[in-house]
Amino acid sequence: MSETVGPWYKQFWLWFIISPLLVVFALGFTMLYMAITTNDGVVVDNFYKDGKGIYVRNDEDALARERGLSAELRWLDDKLLVTLTGSLAPLPEVLNLLFIFPTAQAGDVSVLLQHQGLGQYQGRLPSPVIGNRQLQIQPVGGSINWRLHGAGLLPPSSAAMILLPKQE
Repeated sequence: MSETVGPWYKQFWLWFIISPLLVVFALGFTMLYMAITTNDGVVVDNFYKDGKGIYVRNDEDALARERGLSAELRWLDDKLLVTLTGSLAPLPEVLNLLFIFPTAQAGDVSVLLQHQGLGQYQGRLPSPVIGNRQLQIQPVGGSINWRLHGAGLLPPSSAAMILLPKQE
């Protein structure tokens, strides 16, 4: 009694061992391709690269601390009201308020706030903003650059949020 063995490519154990390896290679190359071709783009801050080192510029935060700047943010539905306090003269005509989504740059929302007089600024949200966001406010144009920050869950429409410079 002789047992007939088929060709090598029809053997069960060969494919049982090779199949997981082929799947791992295919998924590995897919992940490598995605890592190379997609942009992370989630960090919003003032970084610059010098050779192989990456440094954070704190000039804007230091100026805001030096001048005692702070901002109170209130909103009613899609209307934003910001009160800027501190020793800053002249006051900028336009501020940029950025709602930064922590994990995807596509979720960021930028709002231009127009000066209404006496440190009061007003603007409108282009789309609803919900959830945990980082907030950053800074002047648009002008020769003096400063910025203020806020973080956490966005409060309900009747509550206020205080934006301050980052501490050293």
